Amino acid sequence: MTVIIALFYLSLATIVGMVLWKLVSLRNLKLSLVEGVEKELHGKFYEKIHSMWHVFRVKVLVRVRMLMLSIFYIAAHEVLHFTELIGKKLKERHGKWFDMVKGKGVIKKKGSVSFFLKDVAEYKKSIQVK
Repeated sequence: MTVIIALFYLSLATIVGMVLWKLVSLRNLKLSLVEGVEKELHGKFYEKIHSMWHVFRVKVLVRVRMLMLSIFYIAAHEVLHFTELIGKKLKERHGKWFDMVKGKGVIKKKGSVSFFLKDVAEYKKSIQVK
């Protein structure tokens, strides 16, 4: 529901922006939307639109950009933190297996595999000693 409401307001803001953009472009072309509008009132209206656009661009758009950048950096930080936690958990879980295969650490007696790993560990120790 929140997404639908946000999309509605986004589309409404887009439509209002397009209308204002058209008004500004018509002013640049020295055209009038309504025939018979006094030029003085017409000019003041467009000046007001220009000043409102400047205020919107300077105050609102800069803050929106800063907000979007901060949201991006927060999300990137959380993703990196999450991958770091997963890496640590995987290292804790599988670290004993890697150590056993490399011949380090304690090898419990679990059949022929443990005998093979003990032989490998003893062989590596004998190579390192010489």
